[in-house]
This record gives sequence, C-alpha cells and structure tokens, in this order.
Amino acid sequence: MLLNYLTVAWRNLRKNKVFSLVNIAGLTLSMIASMLIFLWIMNERSYDSFLPGADRAYRLVQHQQLENGVLFKSSASPAPMPGFLKERYASITEFTRVRPHNQKQLFSYKETRLYDTPTYVDSTFFTVFPFPMLEGNAATALMEPNSVVLTKSTAERYFGKEEALGKILLLNNAEPYKVTGILEDLPANTHFTFTILLPFRQLYLKNWGLDWGNNFYYGYFQLAPDADPATLSAAISEYAKTNDDLVADIFFLQAVKDIHLYSELDIDLYGASKERYPYVRTFWIVALLIIFIACINFMNLSTARSEKRAKEIGLRKTIGANRGSVIGQLLSESLLFAMLAYILALAAVYLLLPSFNNMVGKKLELGLQQWPVLLAFLGGAVVIGLLAGSYPAVILSSFQPIKVLKGTFNPGRGGVYFRRTLVVVQFAVTVILILGTLVVYRQFSYFMNKNLGYAKDQLIYVPRQGNISQNYNAFKQELLRHPEIANVTTSSDIPTYTVHLWGGFDWDGRDKNIPTQLYCYTVGFDFIETMGLTMKEGRSFSVQHPADSFNYVLNEAAVKLTGLKDPVGKRFKVGDDQGAIIGIVKDFNFKSLHEKIEPLVIRINPWWDNYHFVRIKGGHTEAALQLVEKTWKQFNPGYPFAYNFVNKDYVNLYESEKRMGAIFNYFSAFALFIACLGLFGLISFLAEKKSKEIGIRKVHGASVSNILLLLSKEYIRLLLVAFCISLPLGSYLLQQWLARFAFHISMPWWLYVLPGLIVLLVALLTVSGQVLKVARQNPVTSLKVE
Repeated sequence: MLLNYLTVAWRNLRKNKVFSLVNIAGLTLSMIASMLIFLWIMNERSYDSFLPGADRAYRLVQHQQLENGVLFKSSASPAPMPGFLKERYASITEFTRVRPHNQKQLFSYKETRLYDTPTYVDSTFFTVFPFPMLEGNAATALMEPNSVVLTKSTAERYFGKEEALGKILLLNNAEPYKVTGILEDLPANTHFTFTILLPFRQLYLKNWGLDWGNNFYYGYFQLAPDADPATLSAAISEYAKTNDDLVADIFFLQAVKDIHLYSELDIDLYGASKERYPYVRTFWIVALLIIFIACINFMNLSTARSEKRAKEIGLRKTIGANRGSVIGQLLSESLLFAMLAYILALAAVYLLLPSFNNMVGKKLELGLQQWPVLLAFLGGAVVIGLLAGSYPAVILSSFQPIKVLKGTFNPGRGGVYFRRTLVVVQFAVTVILILGTLVVYRQFSYFMNKNLGYAKDQLIYVPRQGNISQNYNAFKQELLRHPEIANVTTSSDIPTYTVHLWGGFDWDGRDKNIPTQLYCYTVGFDFIETMGLTMKEGRSFSVQHPADSFNYVLNEAAVKLTGLKDPVGKRFKVGDDQGAIIGIVKDFNFKSLHEKIEPLVIRINPWWDNYHFVRIKGGHTEAALQLVEKTWKQFNPGYPFAYNFVNKDYVNLYESEKRMGAIFNYFSAFALFIACLGLFGLISFLAEKKSKEIGIRKVHGASVSNILLLLSKEYIRLLLVAFCISLPLGSYLLQQWLARFAFHISMPWWLYVLPGLIVLLVALLTVSGQVLKVARQNPVTSLKVE
C-alpha cells in the first residue's frame, strides 16, 4: 500500500512540474532557514550545560536600589560572602570565587612576551566547574600561591612544543608562577573566557580589598541535590537586611546555565551584560513563520488544483477507495515533497554553514556526529509534510464521486476564501519581517552615528603597564611636543566600559538615611579636554589650581540627583576627601545606549590611572601611533606597546544588534522569496485555468494591460489587506523591542509604508512576468479546440 502511494505520488510530481518545483523550492528554502536558526538557538541554549553537575551550579546576584530610583544589578559581591554563606547554609556544598584582572598583564617565558588577562579563582574552582584537565591534578593544581593553570592553546603560545607542566611563567617581569595544570581549550558555549588561572590566595597577598565593603568578586556555588534555590535566595536576602556591611538587600541565586541568556546586569563577569533570550525567542518565531509561509504555499496550490484532481479522486472512490485511503495518498504526496526538500535543505545547510557561522560569530556544526540533530530535523520535515498536506487532504478527500463524474462538481467559494485568507496571512507576516529588518538596521545606524557627548574618533587608550605611571608626566610631555598629538590624559574607566560605582558621597542637603552610590571617574588633568566633553557651568580641572586634586566635576544627571541649586562652588565629599564642585559637564554616554545616562562624578587621583588616553590629530594616525609606541618604549621598556581605539570598542558594544540585523536581512529575503514563489504558482494556475477566457477577451479587443489587471487585481487587493493587518501588529512588536534601549529611533510614517511597497513591487514583478507570458499568447492556441 505504501509503495503504491509513493509510486503514484512520484508520477504526480513528474506530471505537474511547475506545481512540484514551486512546492519543493518553498519547502526547501523554509527548511534551510529553520535549520540554520534552530542550530543557532540550540547553541545559545547549550551554554555551560555540558559540564558535569551543571544543574547544581549557581552564582550570587545582588540588586541595589540607588537614590535616583535606578535598580543597580550586579553579580559581584564581597570576597568574604561566599565562604560565609557556605558555613551558614547546609544546602551549599562548595563555593568558589572568580575575579578576572581589570587589565591584561604581561606574561613571559624566555623570549616570548605576551599580554593576557589572568583570572583569579579558589582552589575549589574545579570542584564546582570540572573543566577537562589534560595534564596535572585538578584537586591540587591551584593550592600553592604561585601556581598557574593554562588552557592548551595558551600553553602552546608560550612554550611551543616544549612540555609546559612544571615550567616557570613570569608575570610582569617579576612574579614567577609554576605551571601546574593544562586545561582543554574552553568550548565556545560557556560564559567563561579565561585562558590563564591564578590562585585566589594571591589577592590576599596583594591586598585587593577583600573586606565586606568591596563588591569586587564573583561567587559561585555548588548546591546539594535536594536544595531549593528560591528558598536559599530568600534566606540570603533576609540575612543581608541585618548586615550593615552589605549595601544591597536583594540577593538571589542564578543558575549557571541561565547566565548566557537571562543576565541583564550593570556589572557582570566581563562587563555589563544584556539579556539574550529575547533574540532567541524572536528567531524561534521567525523560523516558525517561515515554515508557516511555505506550508501556506503548499495548501494554496494544492487546493487551487482541486478541480484538476477531482476526477482522479472520483474514480478512486468509485472503484472502492475509502476516504482514509485517499487521505493517505494525498499525505504521502506531501511527505514526498517534504522528504525531497529535507534532502536538498541538508545539502544546502552543509554548504552555507561556514558563511552563516561568519555572520553570527559562532562555530556551528552539522555532520554525522550530530545525528540526534539530523533525526530531529527529519522529524521536523515529517511534521511539516503532514501539516502542509493535512488541509488539502481533508478537502480533496471530501469530494463526492457522483458529482465529479457527472461534471456537476463545484468546489464552492469556501476554498477560495480560505486561499485568500492564507495569502493575506502569508504576506502580512512577510511585511512584518521586512519592517523588522528596516527597524533593526536603522537602530544600529543610530547607534553608530549618535552624538555621544564625547569625541570617540581619533582616540586611543593604552592600559597601564609596568612603570608608565611613575613616568607619566615625562611620557605626556614628550608626546605633546609633537604636532601629531592633540592631548594626553588618564582615567580609571573607559566610556565603553564603566565599572566604578562608589559610595560614601556627601553634599549639603543630602538625606543621611538613604545610602548613595554614584559612578565615579578618577582621572588625570586634561581629561575633559582630551575626551571632547562640553562644560555647561564652571571650569574643568587645571594644574594651575592645586586644590583641584580634591575638587569635583559632576554631570547634569548628578546635579539633578543632588538637588543642588547653583552647584558650582558648593561643598562635595567622597570618603575623607572633601572639596568643592568646580564645574558641571554636559551629560555624555559613558555606558551603552541600552542604558540611560546616570549620575557621574569626575575627580582627580593619579593612583587610579588604569588607562592612558591619547588623542591623535586627524590625518596623522599612522605617524602618531608610531610616535606613541616609540615614546612608550622609551619610558616603559620591557613592556610591549598595546593599544585600542575607543571607536572600535564602541562598535563592539552593539555586536548583538549588528548580527541580529544581518540575520533579519537574510531571513526576511527568504520569507519574501517563498511568498512570491507561492504567488507565482497561484498566478500560473489561474492563468492556465482562465486561458480560454483570456483568449476570448483578446479576440474581443482586450489589451495586455487589461489582461494584467484581470489576473492581478485580486492579489493586489489581498496585499493591501495584508499591509493593513501588518501595520498595527508590526508596530506593536517593534515598539516593544525598541523599548529595551534607553536611546532609540522614532518610527516615521514612511518606515511603515516602505515594507508594503517593497512587497507590492516584488509581488507585481512576480505576477507580471507570468501574466505577460499568457497575455501575449495567440488566442487561437487556447480556442482552437472549441
């Protein structure tokens, strides 16, 4: 029976080549798009789940209510807290602390000298996170204070083909560390990015602010199998309310497997983080919509051909076929289409995957090793085949053989209305996807071109290394002697990476009962001039005013927070350093445009010069970089010169939006092409069905434009209906997406109209080609048998 079904299905496929080609092409394209999207989604959802015991791994997250009403969210906490919680709560079986260094450090072995960012972890790190250890003992690798664990590729960078275990790696030309372990390189689907691990004990030796008052460290826990994270989180928050050393009173445990998708924190392990799950949800919906469009094509074309298949089905029923066997025959045809599309889609995905990986920045794979994924895709193809064929099978199998064979069969208007509805839905979805593409593109362009309040171009920064701080004044003066250099300064933070949130502020009129925490830049003289900031009131820092070492400049948001009227000259204090407000700088974006501009205090302190900024004059970039490198080597020998452009860092902040826009571009084009394929099939069938009518009209003097209007006016009306439906729905969805950004584009009227015009133009081109072919045909050809 099944073999007979497949044989007849194959014959029908070969007999109706246009119908078959359109359906197979549509299903293939939809499967290509959905397979690529689902591979990406599976990768996004797999982060950190590969580790043994990942279900029991959690980290501590805290929320602080700031004085300006903003909820400050961070995964950092005081160094003593994880150990204290383990002793207090039996449901915590182990803990480890993690602290990446603020900057890259110089590591060297013989002549090899490279900058890497070390990460400090407790010796229990491999208990909580059992990453595969290739050499060494994970239990003891970080027990000694001068031990170091490297990833495999990092060991090869320093030691080449030499045996790395037991070798000495020098940190900053001074501190020797013995290699005690070699890890397998980290997979891409983990939220950790470390390459070098050092013992957390070193931070005690270096006195890195390990008391309860400093939230510098990231606590991870392994919970007991029967532990309830929600109950434990509530207990920790209750304890926090009684601990005066803790500024936050909301703590909760976040599953490590949720970190990648569900973190939206001001301070995270590697800077601020944004929740990625909305992107996963969006592309999941996009994949389903593209499949839905292809299934609509199949349903439309199958039901449109109902009259041509009516006699075949009538004869089958007359010779004894029941409705179930007819449905089985029709479903076997749709499954055959789906299987052919599945094979073609697999081959296409295999060829397209390298380009797709470049676009999304991943290393996705699809081969025999991923056989569960292949089986899942096969199951999906079967579901698509059944879904696409179900409605046509039910409709066609309901035909009454007597009416069909007597020639009185009329499929009725219900099928026509249903097809029209499907066309409307299909193109409404396509318009929404194109609108989404345009909005994402414009939002990214807005990010790239917005006036940030500081000049990000022609500005480089060099992380503090070696003796450059001691030689800073001489380094600066030497650079300023050259015309290629506009200015030089230092800062604790970068405008693309602001992490210092300070407490202990005071000013006249402050409510003493409300703890105040503000972002604080600790800078060198000429910072405001070098960054291109604009003073609104007062003046900037000047070496001509020695008291400026204790004075402050606030941004407009900070002035609003303090409530000070005429703030210039008013008392201001942080900790024991009391001075005066000497100036107000206009608000500038010192964080991502996802966030609104928050209060900022700028002060002078050379001990926090984490970064050295150099502004280069336009047109002298190469010469200026060579000059800075030469001067760096003069005043900081032994440390290689490494720099970054601020504008490149800024672009990297919006990598997710850039990639999302690229994905939207491709898959919106897929959706439009698939929809137009279906329209092409429907117009082809309609032209064939109306060939005699067209011949008669031409005999009576109808022009090509008359024929074009006859066949296309119905679909133009349907496209207009689809456009009207898509506008409010698309607008709502995209306004919700834009609301995630503190700074975003507006949506002018033409932005709503353009997607409809694009779809209408492409649809008209699709229709016109087929209609013109029929309209130019000699009417004798269609009427000669009459």
